[in-house]
Amino acid sequence: MKRCPKCNVDYFDNMLEFCLEDGTKLLVVSETSGGSAAKTVAAPARSTVAETISFEAPIVPAAPQPLEKPEIETVVTRGIAQEAPPDRSNSTRALEIAPIVLALMHNWWQWLYLENQYVSSIASYVFSANFLMWIVLLGAGIALSLKALKSLQDKTFAYISLVILAINLLLFVVPRK
Repeated sequence: MKRCPKCNVDYFDNMLEFCLEDGTKLLVVSETSGGSAAKTVAAPARSTVAETISFEAPIVPAAPQPLEKPEIETVVTRGIAQEAPPDRSNSTRALEIAPIVLALMHNWWQWLYLENQYVSSIASYVFSANFLMWIVLLGAGIALSLKALKSLQDKTFAYISLVILAINLLLFVVPRK
């Protein structure tokens, strides 16, 4: 047990060197077997880090570090050096997948609705809801695929969606029996 000679506060943590109230160096107190008399022994003088540090020093915040682009790590797998894929955010993944989803929706719309539509005149066909939806899906699919080609590094889905849309357009234009 240690005691502060100035404010007489007892501390049971022997690791403490200084009083938490006033900063005075603590003294080691050992009790005799009688329990009433206490023997006070000065703590051995040691050079501690706490004695040399000023606790009133102002804290200066560190200057913000500029953000750096993470370098692509090289991963060695079974003797083959490969580049680790960069970490992608959710918006990048959505932009990567959205063109293929739109192309497949366009394909489904053409197969399900446009192929089975009865045509009485070209004007009624062009202004029908099925044809207008087909045009909207085609335009949105092309626009999103081109945006993905421009902004993404992995252009695989964008190319696939453009191929699907081109095939759909050819199947629509080419006459069938």
